[in-house]
Amino acid sequence: MRYPFILMLFLFCSPLLGENPKDRFPFQSLDAKGAAFVGSESCAACHEKEAKEFLQSTHSRIDIPEGKSEVHGCEMCHGPASLHVDKGGGTDNIVNPKTNPSSCFTCHTDKKFQFQLPSHHPVLEGKMSCSDCHSAHGADVRPWSATTLSGINEACLHCHKEQKGPFVWEHEAVREGCTTCHQVHGSLHAKMLVARDNMLCLRCHTQMNFPIIGRQGHGGRLPQGTCFSAGCHTAVHGSNFDDHLRY
Repeated sequence: MRYPFILMLFLFCSPLLGENPKDRFPFQSLDAKGAAFVGSESCAACHEKEAKEFLQSTHSRIDIPEGKSEVHGCEMCHGPASLHVDKGGGTDNIVNPKTNPSSCFTCHTDKKFQFQLPSHHPVLEGKMSCSDCHSAHGADVRPWSATTLSGINEACLHCHKEQKGPFVWEHEAVREGCTTCHQVHGSLHAKMLVARDNMLCLRCHTQMNFPIIGRQGHGGRLPQGTCFSAGCHTAVHGSNFDDHLRY
């Protein structure tokens, strides 16, 4: 068990070796010099809609220790807001997690490491942000949860429209959510898959009489490539032409 741990440690740390941390995380500091915490009531005076939504969110029930006090509400993520309030708004005197994911990484450190894996969404590169998939103010912070009100795949399909369908022949796994096959923040495997090669498909499609899959023997087919790259099941999300998920 020691060697897999050393390998994972190397994969997490090696991208940072010899790098300037500011180059890896090119975002503004979370420290607003001279600013003080004023409370969410001050924010609600202008941001009424966001304040109402935030009361229903998971984030609203969290407090973060800051010195001798407990920071809660808007300033947990947006930083101390006194300068922002005194100037009547502005973008240079408050933290905006939409352009600065460092605010999210303060708590979600595991996601910061996942974004450094070989296949990942380009959040650290500044091409997208956490808020593209997550509504930090809303009740459903995890858009792919089974209890999500707005649809289990909605966050993914906002960008990946070609996978939406509807298809004549659906891949049932898609109904259970994109995360059945994809690690959405980052993965060691191509296309952010949760497993590599045929092992991904065999997590669901293994039978007692394997290598029979379905009603056909796959003993000579599996070595030819992955289920989707060997020219067999190329339409893994769904097909309008073939019930075996082919284009």
